[in-house]
Amino acid sequence: MSNKVILYLMRHGQTIMNKAGRVQGWCDGVLTDEGIKVVKYVAAGLRDVEFKAAYSSDLQRAVKTARIVIAENKVSKDLELKEIPELREVCCGKYEGEIEKMMFTDIMKHLNVSSFSEIRSLGDFEKSYIDSCAVLDETGQAEDYNTLIERVMKGLKAIGEANSQDGGGNVLLVVHGGMLRALLKELNKNLCITDMDNCCVSKIEYGNGNFKVLSVNDMSYKEKGEKFYKRCL
Repeated sequence: MSNKVILYLMRHGQTIMNKAGRVQGWCDGVLTDEGIKVVKYVAAGLRDVEFKAAYSSDLQRAVKTARIVIAENKVSKDLELKEIPELREVCCGKYEGEIEKMMFTDIMKHLNVSSFSEIRSLGDFEKSYIDSCAVLDETGQAEDYNTLIERVMKGLKAIGEANSQDGGGNVLLVVHGGMLRALLKELNKNLCITDMDNCCVSKIEYGNGNFKVLSVNDMSYKEKGEKFYKRCL
């Protein structure tokens, strides 16, 4: 029987591309001042959680976010950040850096719908827009849904199993909004996820080769950390 692992999946802080409403998959935007402030709040909210390991995608917005969280943590010992390409955001091909509204206009035209709610009525929202983006990308670089899930699950299973064999415990992963929504829906088809806030935390339990979603888009760590900072003023 394997030891239980609790994966804390945190979305990175706000970037200049998030703020500008531009598509940000494998292309990278630096964290805004506001983004860094909220990351520090969440880091303070997580400061008493003992992590046995820490991972992030190898995109710098996730790396910087993770390093801030690690620096603030007071109870974890010798945390060394591991940068994992499998945890990257979905690649959007020709739409990388494009205005989000333009990409979604193309996707809605492709699906013959006029709103996000209509896309949701088709079934799996994440799969519909990710696959549409891949079909519309003449460069062939955009990932389809199955490619994304296969990549992310490969990384997640390796992390879960390695830490389970090493005694279990809490593990920090700093990742991305789009891939996280898709991952959570893949693990629990009954979830209805309409948004994924910057710096939110979602928890997944891993044991005996299986995953269980425990929480989604939790901003309580941010609220806890903000109160901590105000007390320190």
